[in-house]
Amino acid sequence: MINIRTIAFSLVFLFSFQAFSVNNFNLIPVEVAKGIYVFFGDNNSLNSKNGGAISNTGFIVGEESILVIDAGPNYLYASKVIDIIKSFSSLPIKYLVVTHHHPDHSFGISKFVEIKAEIIIAQTEVGRYLKYGNRLLRQMKTLIGEEWFMGTNIVSFKSKKFNYPLSINLGARNIVIDLYTEGHSEGDLVVKDEDSNIIFVGDLVFNGRAPTIPHANISNWDNYLSYFYNNDWHYLVPGHGKLVMKKEEILPTKIWINLIDKVANNAANNGISPAEIFNEGIPTSIKDYKLAKETWIRDLPLLIDKYEYQ
Repeated sequence: MINIRTIAFSLVFLFSFQAFSVNNFNLIPVEVAKGIYVFFGDNNSLNSKNGGAISNTGFIVGEESILVIDAGPNYLYASKVIDIIKSFSSLPIKYLVVTHHHPDHSFGISKFVEIKAEIIIAQTEVGRYLKYGNRLLRQMKTLIGEEWFMGTNIVSFKSKKFNYPLSINLGARNIVIDLYTEGHSEGDLVVKDEDSNIIFVGDLVFNGRAPTIPHANISNWDNYLSYFYNNDWHYLVPGHGKLVMKKEEILPTKIWINLIDKVANNAANNGISPAEIFNEGIPTSIKDYKLAKETWIRDLPLLIDKYEYQ
C-alpha cells in the first residue's frame, strides 16, 4: 500500500497541472515504496502548458548511488529532476536508464551527460535518437514552443553494449534491467527493483490513455504484455499514466494494439483507405480511451502504410 506521504504528494499532484507555466513543470516526486520515487507526467498530448512532460520519470535511491529512469522531454525538465533528487539525497546520480528513444523520454539526456551519469539505453535506440533527434526536436519546438527547449541538444555520448539482463547494485539495492526487443520500440528497457518487486515498464504499458504505435511490432508487444499479466509484481510503473496496481489495468493497452493491428492489416490487404475507416468513427470498444480520436487518426495510417509495404 502506498504510504501517507505518497497520498499527500498525489493530492497535490492532481491539482498541479492547471498551474503549469513556461519553464515550470511543477514536478512532485511521489514515493511509491521506500527509496523509489516517480514524477508522474501529464497524461495528455504534448502542449504548450505541459512543456512535453507527458511521460513518467523515476528514480531509485540505494545506499551508495542513485539510478534515474528516463530523461524527460528537454534539458530544463532534466535539470529540475536532478535538482529535486539532490534535495532528497547527496548520493551521486550514477546511472540514467532511457527506456526508449521517443522525445518525451530521451531529450533530457544531455543534462545527464553533463553530470557524468552512465547512460544505459538499447543500441537500436541510440541510433534512432541520433538519426531522428534533431528533426524531432524541431517538430517539438514548433508544436509546444521554443522556450521549453532552452539548452536542449541532441548529443553523442558513450554508450556501452551491455549484456541483458543487466544487474546493478546501488548499495544494498539490486536493480535488474532487461531488454525487450521489437515491442513498443525496437529496444524497450524495463527496470526492476528486486527488493520491492516494482517494475518500470516504460511505454510497454499505457495506463489511462491510448497507446502510441509509431515503431511497434504488435505481435511481440502483445506477448510482452501477456508476460507481465501472467507474472507477479507489486506495482508496474507505466510510461504514461498512474501506477498499475492490478493486472486488469494492463488489458486496455493489449486491447488497443490488437484492434488497431487487425484493422490496419485488413485495410492493407483489401485496399481500404484510412479515410474510409475514419468515416465509420472510432470503434466502440476503444472510443472511451483518453486521446482515442487523436491517436487513432494519427497512428492507423502509419500502420496501414507499414503493412502495405511489407
